[in-house]
Amino acid sequence: MNLVAFDLPDKTKEISEWLETQLTGPNISQVVAQFSAVHKDQDQKRSLDDVCGELWSKILRDGMAELRPVQLAQLLTQPYLLLELQERLLLEGGEYWQQRFQHHKEEQENDRIKEYLLDQIQKVNTASESVQRQTDYMKISFQKSVILGFISTALVLIAVFLNQQPAKPGWGWDRPEVLTADIPADQYLNQLADSANEWSNKPTATKAELLTRLKQFRHGCETLIKAPHPQLSQEDRTWLIERCQAWAGKLDDQITALDHGADLKSADAAADALINKLIKALRERAQSVS
Repeated sequence: MNLVAFDLPDKTKEISEWLETQLTGPNISQVVAQFSAVHKDQDQKRSLDDVCGELWSKILRDGMAELRPVQLAQLLTQPYLLLELQERLLLEGGEYWQQRFQHHKEEQENDRIKEYLLDQIQKVNTASESVQRQTDYMKISFQKSVILGFISTALVLIAVFLNQQPAKPGWGWDRPEVLTADIPADQYLNQLADSANEWSNKPTATKAELLTRLKQFRHGCETLIKAPHPQLSQEDRTWLIERCQAWAGKLDDQITALDHGADLKSADAAADALINKLIKALRERAQSVS
């Protein structure tokens, strides 16, 4: 295990940059666990708003460079605040944060593809070594077929890996009439919130059901991102797309967690919490433009 606490820089500016990297990367749970072990005697009465105070709007827009040393220290010595901070940055952060989250997501995607290809190459090499023990005729013909078979399989699986999407579910944001309605901006945003709320219409009693439902909702996010949204102003369209990209990233994290054995009850609760927050954000935006 990498002990990230030992990587903490000394200078305030470097600490804020380091913390931004942790908050937008995949290892924030590890960071929180390690700092919690160091500062286990800290109470949990302080809130994120208590720490950030009047700088909150600047943080959402420009990052954490404005935080004073005492505020950075409060976040690191009360690490339970970091998980909430990451979630709020995903849902409320401006273009600065969305670009940082997207950068980490692309890096993770590249690493997964590289790991997959290396694994396939190793399989091909293993198959080739096995074939060497056959007769000359069988060695040549069978080796070629094995290698070609593995390469074909690898190409197919890579294509699936890069383009995997569930079939359109026909609910939520994937219903065509939701995105094409000729209505004012506030009604449109409320309609998007109503469509998102269809998440709760179908129970998710098993991991397979929850995973399918999450992938369908994630597909709806992609549909929403690609839609033109003529009902909205340019400012509101930008806001909606940035938020949906953040929501999509959070959904990807939850899908990955389920694939890696996350507990059904906690995963279901986390999904409900995320979707309720995005519904609330849409309704609040609708109210602000009405």
